Amino acid sequence: MPRLPQAIWKRRIDNEFAELSRTGIKFTASADRTDYVLEFSGRGYFLDGGTVKTIDSHKVRVQLLRDYPYAGGIDVTWVTPIFHPNIRAEDGKVCIQILNAWSEGLTLVSLAKGLRHLLDHPNPSDPLNKSAAKYFVEHGLAAPGALAPKPGKPRIVL
Repeated sequence: MPRLPQAIWKRRIDNEFAELSRTGIKFTASADRTDYVLEFSGRGYFLDGGTVKTIDSHKVRVQLLRDYPYAGGIDVTWVTPIFHPNIRAEDGKVCIQILNAWSEGLTLVSLAKGLRHLLDHPNPSDPLNKSAAKYFVEHGLAAPGALAPKPGKPRIVL
């Protein structure tokens, strides 16, 4: 896997921190700026003794590995308990298109926006958590357009 030279990698990490600081997104970062906890507000769900309840405050851990900014150089874990089709219940690992198609031109800010979008628009058609996907579909919580439309009869206009 490719790696940036140490000095360039450090400059990239510092630039990521500065850009994220300017956005107004709430976060904390480690001293070396490779470990972040992003905070989001917004409706989410979690399981409490088998009952689905709402939660409005979320934390996501983002670790920038030495291979960052290349694909595979970032690790994202949802820290706050969450019941979501695209987040694995066992460990909080996130399935998000931006991670699957990661390129060195993407930033922490673009990742934060993608995580926010994921929270607001769950996609049960590509689940990591199948029981959450089923629940979201049955309760109308799926993102509009996330599921392929069911084929219907042709509409006849007279």
